[in-house]
Amino acid sequence: MSTPTVTGPATRTAARPVPSRRPRRTRPLTVLLHAVLIAAALIMLSPLVFGLFASVSPLDQILSRNGGLLPRVWEWGTYVQAWTTASFSRYFVNSVIVTALVVLLDTLASSMTGYVLARRRLRGQRLLEGVYVGTLFVGLTTATLYPQYVIAEALGLANLLGIALVQLAGIMLVHIFLIKAFVLGLGTEMEDAARVDGCGLFGTYWRIAFPMMRPILATTVILGFQASWNNYQVPLVFSLAAPDLRTLVVGVSALQYDAAEGMTPYNTVLAGANMALVPIVVIFIVLQRHFVRGWTDGSVKG
Repeated sequence: MSTPTVTGPATRTAARPVPSRRPRRTRPLTVLLHAVLIAAALIMLSPLVFGLFASVSPLDQILSRNGGLLPRVWEWGTYVQAWTTASFSRYFVNSVIVTALVVLLDTLASSMTGYVLARRRLRGQRLLEGVYVGTLFVGLTTATLYPQYVIAEALGLANLLGIALVQLAGIMLVHIFLIKAFVLGLGTEMEDAARVDGCGLFGTYWRIAFPMMRPILATTVILGFQASWNNYQVPLVFSLAAPDLRTLVVGVSALQYDAAEGMTPYNTVLAGANMALVPIVVIFIVLQRHFVRGWTDGSVKG
């Protein structure tokens, strides 16, 4: 004798067929937007592609009107020539030292200043922040560059450290306000617990707040690295009397004027420019995830 099958509400519900999702239709506006963005990206990448191909092309092909984009002969020796003959190895080391000093000092000084401005109410704080904002709107970098060099020379800082300190003074302000806005958006529960456990201001900053600043610090590291690595005016002024202080950007520019017989080796210059571009691209690829988050948080919060 067979046992009757009992069908309850749950069974009937499970037996219902699952409705299939309709495939999303691609809107014409979306297709047009993607096409415009791809076209804009290709236009922006075209100078980089031309520079890459021209750096390994013969010089006569670059100077020719009908030389074409692809090299007739791939001359990879231009990179070796730029690295050795044009002293780019020395300039590269100078750029690494200056940029490392700027990024390290900027990370510490900007994070400490931004944290104090966000967590403490100081006398004259509004006036101080007003002065900071005022210096952002008034372009004093070029006007004060020579006095800064004179002061650095009088202090015995006419060297790579002096270049880093002058560059640091020009990029810290924006980073201070970004970090302050980011810290204002953080909760204070962990900091309050640290103070109860006996941490002072610096201990709370270093052990609690500093690790939580990782996204915005990644943003300031990328911005500081780019600003220092691409800086031209400050290293140029410091290296006028001491060519050994040239950074890679100044060396690429100086190669046009140091060329023998008045013929500028554009392929070697472009090889040096491509070498100067690589570190920025690598840093951005490594930190891009934190860069976007830190930039938006630092801009919106507060």
